[in-house]
Amino acid sequence: MLAFGLNVSLIGMGVVFFALVLLVYIIRGISLLASYYDRTASPVKVEAAKPAPASVRAPEGGDDEIAAVIAAALAAYRADSRETAPGIPEA
Repeated sequence: MLAFGLNVSLIGMGVVFFALVLLVYIIRGISLLASYYDRTASPVKVEAAKPAPASVRAPEGGDDEIAAVIAAALAAYRADSRETAPGIPEA
């Protein structure tokens, strides 16, 4: 009975090993075909890169103004969160 189990195990592992080796050679063959067709294809012309446009400067408002806008947005978000998610403790 033990010999039968070992025989089945060895046959199973052999089949899997053979399939993996076969898969490696199939992938290598596909790679060679792809590189062959890539060489025979007409080369694609690449346009020169255009310089990036000048960056837009942020409006000159004080840091206090930005902080006030952020604080108002957070307050509005927290007010909405309390209404839609009951049971969550306030921070």
